[in-house]
Amino acid sequence: MKNYSQKYIKSSIKLYSRFVVILGILILVSCGATDYTVKDITSFEDLKSFAQKKEFEIENRWANPMRANTVTFINNPNFNSGNVNLIGNTNYIKFKGDSVDIYLPYFGVRQMGGGYNDRSGIKFEGIPQDLEITENENKKYVRYEFTANDETENYQFFITLYANGNASTSVNSSQRDNISYTGKFDRLEEEEQDESEIGK
Repeated sequence: MKNYSQKYIKSSIKLYSRFVVILGILILVSCGATDYTVKDITSFEDLKSFAQKKEFEIENRWANPMRANTVTFINNPNFNSGNVNLIGNTNYIKFKGDSVDIYLPYFGVRQMGGGYNDRSGIKFEGIPQDLEITENENKKYVRYEFTANDETENYQFFITLYANGNASTSVNSSQRDNISYTGKFDRLEEEEQDESEIGK
């Protein structure tokens, strides 16, 4: 019985050691795989050129509300530790030359006096105002900052594209608590690029 226990322990240790080694290899591979994931972007210069064309789309995977009421979180099974999983939920940011088309689901608190708005999400389609593009070569990102207005609400957007294909978006609103999003960016589909060219 004692020998069996010792063999079992040794076997368990071997399995655990193999698991740790495999896990370590996977971590090293994933850390080393911060390569460019968007086609034809293989350097920061490529990213800058890509960003200046303003023909891309972002799909977010997580929403990070500043705060939200309890009912919001109870009704959303994807809520986890302050983040909301957006996979399977429609959301997009599309830059089409000089115009932008945005729909972002919102999870948070609408401020008092904000008026009535039948849209629960953040939605804007049109030409952004006061657009500024900042390039940070040290941190390998390009950031867009602009304002947008609809009939009842004013927004300020901060959208950052990173060299590895990740994107982050922060939204300040005149009527809601701030919220941020994280996801991936890619080239705009060719059909939508053609439509944006026609509209110019």
